[in-house]
This record gives sequence, structure tokens and C-alpha cells, in this order.
Amino acid sequence: MAKFSLIPFTQENAPDITIEAELNYNEESVYVSYRIKKGTPLIDLGCSTPNKSRVLKLWEKTCFELFIKNKNDQYIEFNFSPNFEWNCFYFDKKGDVLKEWDDMAMPVTDILLSSEHFLLFVDIKKAFFPKEFFNADSELNAGITSVIKDKSGAMSYWALAHADTRPNFHHFDSFKYKF
Repeated sequence: MAKFSLIPFTQENAPDITIEAELNYNEESVYVSYRIKKGTPLIDLGCSTPNKSRVLKLWEKTCFELFIKNKNDQYIEFNFSPNFEWNCFYFDKKGDVLKEWDDMAMPVTDILLSSEHFLLFVDIKKAFFPKEFFNADSELNAGITSVIKDKSGAMSYWALAHADTRPNFHHFDSFKYKF
């Protein structure tokens, strides 16, 4: 299991929170979790009514993202919101037009919320990935990111690393975890 602390692109709009992430995998699944510590009441977590559907542009509100890239620079982007909205996009190469990965079924998602913590846990089944992602010679890199919208409407962008002069989660140098 790999554990990470996400860092904001800039402190300017970043709320006083800590975001930790964990990534793990086995033969059947890739597991990712995000935990916001302290400052949870400052974050706009959306409505409390679960909406278990695919939604475009989740990055325009509080959203948690996972990018997985293979050695051929093909990659998949996952988006998860605090009210169970989600989406998945496949890119055959860097710069491809955004297109939903229709073969991906909704991952199993669980959310725990208290006054001091927010925890999002996701179980993504490997069976829904393209076959070139999990095979004997797989070399995968992951980028783990979050977009945080606070209750004043300010946006902040969090990642393992920020390799661009703007918040660009698709920059391959920000895909810091190898597995």
C-alpha cells in the first residue's frame, strides 16, 4: 500500500486542510482512497443526496481524481465526487480529445463523513481496464489529484506533484507513483 500527501498548486486559494491518499492493488482491483483532515466544514461537498451516475465536468466542483498511465503513454482518468457521481475517460495518447471510457462500470465507492474527516474509498475492477494495462509487462504510473471547492466558491488544485506552470493534472511528470 502506498500512502501520499497531496500538495496544493498554490497556497493562494487553498483551504487549511490536509489531503492524504492511498493506492493499493491486487489481482482483481485497484483501490484508491482520499482523506481530508481538518477543515472539512470549509469544503463544498455538494448535496448529501447520492447520485450514482456518470457526470461530465466533475472537476468544476470538489472532485477526486486518479490517472493511470501505461508504458505506451495511454492513460485513464477517473473522477469521483463526494455525492457518488463519477466518470472515466480513456486517452490513447497525450492530447487526445476527452472521451468517456464506456467499458468502465461504476466502481464500488464508499464515503465516510464526520465533522473532522471526509473519507472516500474506491474499488476499481481491473476487468474493465483495457487489456494492455494489466499484463505481464505492465509498467504503470499513477497521478493522484483533487480539486477542492470551498464554501466561498474558491477552487484549489491538489496533486502528488505539480510539473506545469498551471494546475495541469494531465502532465506526465506529475504521475509520480510507479506500480
